[in-house]
Amino acid sequence: MTPELRAIIDRLMFDQATTLHIVTSLPDGGTARMIEGTGGTVAQLVAHFAASQEACATALRRWLAGAPAEPPRFACEAVDGGEAALADAEAGLRVSLRALFAVLHEIPDERLGEPFGEASAIETFHAWERHYLDHALDLVDAAPEVRLDPLVLNWVLHTSFDDERSRARQRALLEELRAYYASLDEDDEDDEDEDGEE
Repeated sequence: MTPELRAIIDRLMFDQATTLHIVTSLPDGGTARMIEGTGGTVAQLVAHFAASQEACATALRRWLAGAPAEPPRFACEAVDGGEAALADAEAGLRVSLRALFAVLHEIPDERLGEPFGEASAIETFHAWERHYLDHALDLVDAAPEVRLDPLVLNWVLHTSFDDERSRARQRALLEELRAYYASLDEDDEDDEDEDGEE
C-alpha cells in the first residue's frame, strides 16, 4: 500500500471517529435534529455515511474483479430517526468502513492510476476522503453541545475547505473560540480582584 492511500484510510478513520463522538454526545432526541444542507436529520446523516461506504466497497470489488463499475453517487438515505435505527446506523457505519478498508488493502499499487469512473482510482479515493468533511460544519452547527469540544475543533479548524462559504464558517468558529477564551480570562481577572478585596 502506498503512503498516499494509507493517509486516505487514516483520514477516514479519524473523520468517522469524530462523527461518532459528536453523535453519541448529543442528548436524548438530539439525533432527530435537522441538519442544514442535507434536508435530513443527524440520524439520517449517519445512515447516509454507512450506506455510502458500503456502496463504495461494493463498487471497488466489482472494479477489482474486472467488471464494469462506477463510483457511487452519494445521496442521503431516509431512515427512521429512532434510537433503535440510530444504533443500527452506528453499527453499520463501523462495519461498512471496515469493509471499505478491506477492499482498499487489496488494491495493487499499480492500479491506483487506472480509470475508476471519471477520474483515476486514487483521485476518486481522495474525493471519498472528503465525504465526512463535506458535512462537518453542518453537523457541528446541529450539535452546539460539542461545538467547542477540543476534538471537534481539531477536526474542523485544521482542515482546508475548498469553498469560500465553508472557509467563512470556519473563521467564524475560530472567532467564537477566541471570544470564549477571552471571556474565561476576564472571569479569572474578576476572581483575582475579589480575592484581593478580601
